Amino acid sequence: MDWSMMNQPGEYFYSIAALFSGAAYILRNILWLRILLVAAAIMYIISGINLGITSMVGWNSAYLAINLIHFVYLMLDRITIALPEETRAVYARQFGSLSTREFKKLIMINPFCNFQDEIIVEEFGVPRRLYILLRGKVKIIKTEKTIATLHPGNFVGEMSFLTKEPASARAYAQDFVFCAYWTHEDLEKLKLKNLDVYNKFIAILGCDLVGKLKTKTDKHLEQITQLDFIL
Repeated sequence: MDWSMMNQPGEYFYSIAALFSGAAYILRNILWLRILLVAAAIMYIISGINLGITSMVGWNSAYLAINLIHFVYLMLDRITIALPEETRAVYARQFGSLSTREFKKLIMINPFCNFQDEIIVEEFGVPRRLYILLRGKVKIIKTEKTIATLHPGNFVGEMSFLTKEPASARAYAQDFVFCAYWTHEDLEKLKLKNLDVYNKFIAILGCDLVGKLKTKTDKHLEQITQLDFIL
């Protein structure tokens, strides 16, 4: 009896499984990586059955189960879910790179907090929390002058929070202000638990900073232009 002919289907499925496995680790998209690993595990199981290798069937059944669980979680993250009313505008403005499920988990890490006619971030103080405005306005005050006004979707005190250096101005809640917030510990846990969401969040923070710097630069240039005109 020609055993090589009998084992040919098993070798064929093994080769396909190896190709799927190799392709999976080349991909950067985590969803497609999981899909290919699921397909590879199925091919390895079929190969193991044809070759009569019980350990191959057993181990790849375990790998199949693990990757199927991750695949289900990834698909659930992509399903649009209802957001709390006070967070919808902020999501649309700043957090479009996250799924609604990812955003809801991120924004609700801590209970929302509120301020009314009070200081949120002290000038020369180092904030222990990073805030994002959900409702209301926050004045940025330096040497008793309002130099900027923050609106829903803006972060409060992000530069001093990230650098852990004293804030250069005071953030003051104008009337009633509603915020979500994160601590350094929250972000460290997020980094360990979900690096992809953490990286997206840091990118969103960076965009907010760039926008504020651009606004500040434009105002400075406008003042210079006006001064030249007066002189």
